[in-house]
Amino acid sequence: MRFWQKIFLISLTVLTVAVNIIAYMLLGNNHQLNIKKESDSAKEMYSIVVSSFQTQVIYERYRSSGTEFGSDQISQLAREFSYQFSLDNLYLFLSDHTGIRLFSNFDQDVPQELMDRLSEQKDGCMLIQNNEDNGRVYLYLASPVVIQSDTYFFITIKDITDIYDVRKEQLFFFSVVGPIASVVVALIMLIVSRLLTQQIHRLRKSTKRVAQGEYQSIPIRSSDEIGMLTEDFNKMTSAIHQKVEQLEQVAEARKCFIDNMTHEMKTPLTSIIGFSDLLCNARLDDDTVHDYAESIYKEGQYLKAVSSKLMEIILLGQKPEFSRISLPNLFAEITAAVEPIAKNRKVAFTSSSIPCTLYADRELIKSLLYNLIDNAIKASPPGKTVTLSAHLTKEGRIRMLVKDFGAGIPESEQKKIFEPFYRVDKARSRQAGGAGLGLALCAEIANVHQAKLSIESVPQQGTTIRILFPQEREALP
Repeated sequence: MRFWQKIFLISLTVLTVAVNIIAYMLLGNNHQLNIKKESDSAKEMYSIVVSSFQTQVIYERYRSSGTEFGSDQISQLAREFSYQFSLDNLYLFLSDHTGIRLFSNFDQDVPQELMDRLSEQKDGCMLIQNNEDNGRVYLYLASPVVIQSDTYFFITIKDITDIYDVRKEQLFFFSVVGPIASVVVALIMLIVSRLLTQQIHRLRKSTKRVAQGEYQSIPIRSSDEIGMLTEDFNKMTSAIHQKVEQLEQVAEARKCFIDNMTHEMKTPLTSIIGFSDLLCNARLDDDTVHDYAESIYKEGQYLKAVSSKLMEIILLGQKPEFSRISLPNLFAEITAAVEPIAKNRKVAFTSSSIPCTLYADRELIKSLLYNLIDNAIKASPPGKTVTLSAHLTKEGRIRMLVKDFGAGIPESEQKKIFEPFYRVDKARSRQAGGAGLGLALCAEIANVHQAKLSIESVPQQGTTIRILFPQEREALP
């Protein structure tokens, strides 16, 4: 069942039940008010009739010289009184204290229930009874009345059938009008439910489009809950679109990374397999065997460098361990490890640092500086100097510099050097054992530390790479 159908059926059911209950309650309450009004009016009339009859009896006794009247005379007076005090829908009944009727202009018997209650209670009582013979409803008012020295039962009977007829007419009218009103209300609720759920239907269609890769926002046409839901849906769609674009970029970068790595590994593997096959199947002299073995060793070292750098990049996905690092001590460790490599290439290396601490991951920062220094040494011809330094900016931020006086990098190539496997001088890099991953790893490490990596290079004059770390309050915890 559709949502709009549920809203329609539930609303129609609740409304129909509520309207019927309220209508019947109103009709019932109105009926009771009419009965009470008639009862109050009948009581007042009853008092007037009884008082008038008692006065009439006293007056007639006075005219007849004060002699008490017998039952026959009382009956005659009641008959005459009924002519003088005749009202529409009002009847009189008079009996002695034993219940023997003396007079009645009512063509039916008085209910025995009324006579029994009157005999037992000896005071006034009221009874409403529906006569099944003629379908009329009568209101009986009765009480003991003292006339002369005897007690009589005086009863007034009022026809209140009109009240019940009005209720029947109202019920009949409601039974006819109710279904018609229900149909009209049903049509209105149907239209309203469709209008209310139209926006939800649009959301549903948009959800299908999102599942198919279409990330279009929905116009917001109201400020109610549906409008708020639409706004949230648009935000979600935008976030999904951004995430999908990011994932596509990551997927494209990984594809490029894998393609480049496959290409990079293909050449050394081919060389290793070729030289190994020659060593196994050809008769070679010692010098040739040595040359082939050295070639296999160099290609193996290259593969080792590629896998090592790749592993470091992968490990950057793990949570780094930040701590306070003394820069002079860190530079001393790096100098001790780098100087033998620099001397082997006949390149001088110097380092200097201000006495301060850096909040960072020690091993990652060492890897960052090792890669930058290693690239600088490889790019420097013999007799040149590579320097590592650190100082504070005016804003109190730590800036490190790795500077060489080597071949430099053309301006058109500077934006690409931080891409994986990219090398400006491929022949030199392969000869030096470079994997093309060092600077890509440096960029990742700088990003983890929220540091800014920039390069300044002039061909044939040298290269300076700057690492600007964030202020202490900006550093990652």
